[in-house]
Amino acid sequence: MHRLRHLVFIALFGSVALAARAQYAAPPSDLATDLCACMGSIDAGASDHEFDLAVRNCLNTVFDRHSHEVLWLLQRYPDQGRKMYLLGQLLGGELDRTCGQYPLVKDRLRLLLVPGPAAPPST
Repeated sequence: MHRLRHLVFIALFGSVALAARAQYAAPPSDLATDLCACMGSIDAGASDHEFDLAVRNCLNTVFDRHSHEVLWLLQRYPDQGRKMYLLGQLLGGELDRTCGQYPLVKDRLRLLLVPGPAAPPST
């Protein structure tokens, strides 16, 4: 399950466009609303590690709380191979449209995905 949630994490904050069949879809409002509220409570001044953990905690908490809605979305697109990735794309699209704090969270997480400078070799 950790691996699947990692795919959702990547899909939510990646720059890949929605799958063509899912462009018009929107997740149930309670799911997106609760995820937005949780992300709004994340401390922007937290360290990168703490910020990453807080976002993952939001995903875990909201997915657990709204598991029936998550299943509904996954069943809506049975032909998709990477269901959790699609779920991330759907939620990311909805959050882009409806969640004011989402762009700030997304931008911060994108910075975390960029590798830092390599440490100089020790001699």
